[in-house]
Amino acid sequence: MTSGSANIVVIENLVYGAFPNQRMGQQVVGKSAGITTEIEREIVEFCNTWGDCRNLKFRRSINQFPLKSPLLDGRNAIAVVKVTNAGKDSIGREGTLVRHALILAEYDYRYLEYNPFVLESLGIFLKVWNRLCDCQTIYLNRDSIPPADLSEVPRLFYNSLKLYATAIMSGGEIYIYLNNHIQTVEDMIYYLIKILPLDLKASLALTTFAFKKNIDYKIGCYYRQMSEPADPLKVQFETIGKPNQAVDDYFKRLFEYLNDEKYGRAAKILSEPLPQF
Repeated sequence: MTSGSANIVVIENLVYGAFPNQRMGQQVVGKSAGITTEIEREIVEFCNTWGDCRNLKFRRSINQFPLKSPLLDGRNAIAVVKVTNAGKDSIGREGTLVRHALILAEYDYRYLEYNPFVLESLGIFLKVWNRLCDCQTIYLNRDSIPPADLSEVPRLFYNSLKLYATAIMSGGEIYIYLNNHIQTVEDMIYYLIKILPLDLKASLALTTFAFKKNIDYKIGCYYRQMSEPADPLKVQFETIGKPNQAVDDYFKRLFEYLNDEKYGRAAKILSEPLPQF
């Protein structure tokens, strides 16, 4: 992979899976030219150790994580892995499990809001049954990437989102418990991530998240701390730093724009370098 034009996002591809007519188990069935041996090894290791294909959440998951191995041009990389098929193949045979990995530079991922669903909505993930051998490098023009749509954030959530976001940015902790109101919880998490500054979203993306997509495109998110086992009953966000007035002022300005329906200005605030609070 090379950095290419300053206006181009370069995306490498790797398809890994098992099929009913294969006796070798899971294997790499296609990859683009920019996939190094080290990157391939990391993705295969992730696919072999994460998830239970009998679990519906796993079957609908998209995962993103940083790669230890750099790209060919030396830049840090992020892998985005989607389960594209689990269970039966196109003619009904059991024993299919296919995952498609997209690999792109951490810097380039910024233009996609560090959001795997932007990649999905742009149609980047291959339809593996039709294009299984098509693992060419993808060149995506940044001008074709839609800006963040903040108009979809419900006004009903504004007060809670401002409270949560301010707490996160001030170094606090938030626990959102998954109870009988799971749909509301998923909505809140989805919109909370959406109104965080890009620089902070980058640090969140570079931890291990499991994203669950349902038909309404909401996100359920389970934060896994390395020092303790995952707790499926809670979601925890945390940062470092002490609370201060500057954080509150930052989000006060952001939500003033949202209240006035000046969504473009609000999106610009989130895309700017993170202030030193």
